[in-house]
Amino acid sequence: MRRILIFLKLFRYDLLVMLVALKHRDTPRNVKGLLIAAILYLLSPIDLIPDTIPLVGIMDDAVIVPAAVMGLTRMLPNHVRYYAEEQAGKMLRYMPVILFAATLFVICWLGLFIYGVYRLLA
Repeated sequence: MRRILIFLKLFRYDLLVMLVALKHRDTPRNVKGLLIAAILYLLSPIDLIPDTIPLVGIMDDAVIVPAAVMGLTRMLPNHVRYYAEEQAGKMLRYMPVILFAATLFVICWLGLFIYGVYRLLA
């Protein structure tokens, strides 16, 4: 279990590095396109192995997307990768604050939505 948690932490960092690199102007277009394709594959209901097959259906997402992100990280130019790693390190320091603010925003939005539905039906 500990290995899985370490892997997820490393993948979170690599994904954050790639998202920062996605905004950098010196990132090659093919890397940007492949990263967007990997994210769309993760979100898409169409998979190589359907998600309805227990455990195996989710495992293809858990293998393909991290492998794609790791491969795309290696395709980045050195100066872009160093810049993205530096920015991702700064973002990780403030991640608890960002998660708290995002959670608060979602709770407020959900409360307003429920209030609006209540007022509409009342």
